[in-house]
Amino acid sequence: MTDDTTKPDKGDRIGLYISIVLAAVAIALAGWGAAQRLIEVAPGHDIPVVVPLSGEQAALPLGPDGAALTVDVETATVVVADPATATLFALWAEPIVQFLAVAAGMVVASMFFLRVARGRAFKRGTAVLVTVGASIVAGGWFIGSILNNMTTNGALSAVSDYTYDSVIFTADLAPFIWILVLGAVAGALQLGERLRRDTEGLV
Repeated sequence: MTDDTTKPDKGDRIGLYISIVLAAVAIALAGWGAAQRLIEVAPGHDIPVVVPLSGEQAALPLGPDGAALTVDVETATVVVADPATATLFALWAEPIVQFLAVAAGMVVASMFFLRVARGRAFKRGTAVLVTVGASIVAGGWFIGSILNNMTTNGALSAVSDYTYDSVIFTADLAPFIWILVLGAVAGALQLGERLRRDTEGLV
């Protein structure tokens, strides 16, 4: 089986190359976002932090003619004047980890797209790339969740002078779904590699 027999048609290859360009754009945007956040964190004081809330309500001017209306508040932006050392560490580390995870993931994705465009989807190494991608998602998700919770709980403690007793743990489950999907794709590619080797042995 040659590469030409498994190479996508021209239209699909163009789509894959466009995906590589979009991956580069994603890295650039992630870098820009991380830089902007680090600029906010750099002074070490008066840092805005978005925090999740649970069971909180507030009166907002959303009624007729600006009348106050009580609403549930799920997130709020607080300004942390003097964050604790651990909170400041998390504030620095979170955007850096997020950027590194996005950059590494996009590089691996680009390598995968390039292999598929060249007709090497079922060659040795493709499944490993997908497994590495799943590991990056898992690592970024795990470390990012820890840092995010350190940041938000530290911010709530700081602005309330440690009197706000609600310790909130949040985690986005969407990456977990992606990990399962990538694991399934890696398994399918490993099966394809095995079938390809068996087929070549019969030729």
